Amino acid sequence: MLKTGFLSTVAALTLMAASTLPARAEISFMYADWIAALVEPGIANFEKETGEKVNAIKLPGQGYDQRIALDLSAGTAADVALMDSFMVSELASAGYLEPLGEHLKGWDQSQYYLPGLLEVASYQGEVYALPTDTDVRMLWYDLSNFEKAGIPTPWEPKNWQDILDAAQKLKDAGVQYPFQLPAGTKQGEASTMQGVYMALLGADVPEGDRNRLLNRETNQWIGDSPALRRTFELYSKVYSEDQLNPADLNYATDIGAAVRAALAADQLGILASGSWEDACLWDCNNPPTREVRDAEVAWTPWPGSGEPGTKATTNISGGWTIGVNAKASDKELAFKLITSIFDEANFKAWTLETHRMAVRTDISDSPEYMADPFLAKATALAADTTGRDTVPGYQTVSALIQQATSDLLDGVSVDEVIETYHNALVDEFGEENVITYE
Repeated sequence: MLKTGFLSTVAALTLMAASTLPARAEISFMYADWIAALVEPGIANFEKETGEKVNAIKLPGQGYDQRIALDLSAGTAADVALMDSFMVSELASAGYLEPLGEHLKGWDQSQYYLPGLLEVASYQGEVYALPTDTDVRMLWYDLSNFEKAGIPTPWEPKNWQDILDAAQKLKDAGVQYPFQLPAGTKQGEASTMQGVYMALLGADVPEGDRNRLLNRETNQWIGDSPALRRTFELYSKVYSEDQLNPADLNYATDIGAAVRAALAADQLGILASGSWEDACLWDCNNPPTREVRDAEVAWTPWPGSGEPGTKATTNISGGWTIGVNAKASDKELAFKLITSIFDEANFKAWTLETHRMAVRTDISDSPEYMADPFLAKATALAADTTGRDTVPGYQTVSALIQQATSDLLDGVSVDEVIETYHNALVDEFGEENVITYE
């Protein structure tokens, strides 16, 4: 009895004390370590301005996507979180993210975001996250190996055959990895984005979304098409039929480090990658100077397949975003933290320092940004870019595409890979949601 009375008294005193003190809501934020240079100054500014404390949860980049998805589904996620843009639609459709439309109306800097990039972070017309950066994709190539193989530079392939011909010359010249085309399940989204989708967009004419994974008008996944077959045939030529590249880099313990080490050692000819290599080539923690990089490597846009009516060059863009947990206790405060991170001075400094592609016109139109020769040229590629299929189910389809490329690495025929992929889509989404193009 005494114990119960004592605890009741303590509880009452605690409530009285709480009522006399100003509320101090601690807000939590989870992010990957690679973006610390952007978010940590923003957190510091937020804490100074509001007097609130942020519980900053910094995690390694490896496996981060899986962690945020698990935390949100389990109801244990932070109030604010970094996430890859391809996850936004699925997380939003599940009710895990707070819609930002009303919040954005009260923030004067929201007007500068590029509409197409906000669309990538949207679901059913509502913005659910703000992009940190964007990217474009291209083919990087080693200048010394091109000279060794007798390939003139600057290299400007007009179609896929030009790439295959260059890879064959590099192979004949003794280059260990003539054409590193991301493939396999361990490459994850890189297999889908840097590899399959970049080829797919130029594999067939764009009408009716014949060159995509999804028919966006009917919302049906494309289980078989000339574009898919041509793309898988390209993989088969590179890794099986013509053996233009060993598969081992796609299975490395740390694929990014292994690929960059091969490039630094002049063991690699052509690399299908993206604009982030400008700041991360050879060594992400200690990148070479621009002068050293430009003397060693160059880049060129991905060409279309060369089939009649196909695009001359292709591009697809992604990027990372920051959103608010739908279960955040103080959503206004959570959004305030986001605006502190994305305040122009902080955001612009990080974008320029890390050579990232800007997502806002107040940054991309600035003299400092346009003075960067790489950013000025690469940003022009974004004028004709597209995004991933921002609908629920994309993550599943991307995983199936990754498995398809893994099977192609193992020498499975294109016909068999297509059949397996088509049947997997039907099993997952139902026959009525899968379409075939002749």
